[in-house]
Amino acid sequence: MSTLAVDVVPDIVGDTSRANQVIENLRSFNSKERFFLIGHALGNPDFTPSETFRKEIENCLNLKLPSQLFTAMDYHLDWLYASLYLAFYDGGDKIYSNCDRIIKGQQEDIDFIIAFVQDTLCHIILVEAKGVMGWSNKQMDSKAERLRGIFGQDSTRWPDVKPHFVILSPTPPSERLHISRWPAWMSTDGQVPWIPLGVPHNLIKVTRCNKDGWADKAGAYWKTELR
Repeated sequence: MSTLAVDVVPDIVGDTSRANQVIENLRSFNSKERFFLIGHALGNPDFTPSETFRKEIENCLNLKLPSQLFTAMDYHLDWLYASLYLAFYDGGDKIYSNCDRIIKGQQEDIDFIIAFVQDTLCHIILVEAKGVMGWSNKQMDSKAERLRGIFGQDSTRWPDVKPHFVILSPTPPSERLHISRWPAWMSTDGQVPWIPLGVPHNLIKVTRCNKDGWADKAGAYWKTELR
């Protein structure tokens, strides 16, 4: 039976293949049913990005994407950390210390992830999207703190790994987002990398209301209204 790891982070081990091992680990953890469903329904089981989206990412981050990419949606941050940890430290059937509490046992995730290896460097692009809902500091501060724990304040926690962060939304993120509280690598020159996201106009929603049409969570009526 495996023994419990002590609350000490071991020295990094591995070789030049560890960047590729990160990708393999990311792939092994990717078990979202929606990933397989949508890939099957659209005839694109590998979630290969369109040429248009690839160019948008390249222009936004000043990167050149290779032909071979790992991509996934709704990727759990627990999986992301575990993929990195297992690539850099001894793998196998072990029990690992969670003294830093980075593994949360929850479903907090990143909307879309792209990962690839260029030379010996593993790039991990984390894409967060908003369509009809607005950005909130509460949500983004929580995610930024998780990403700080995973990659560090200046993204140097894992040699040969470079994280990137991108926002997709119909309009640029509000200046009310407190990005100064985020890890330094999530922004560039005080700005979050942003790609416009097309969303149909005149979308509607269902709202519970009272008989006079006033919004009421316990209302016995409902109505439709513009988002």
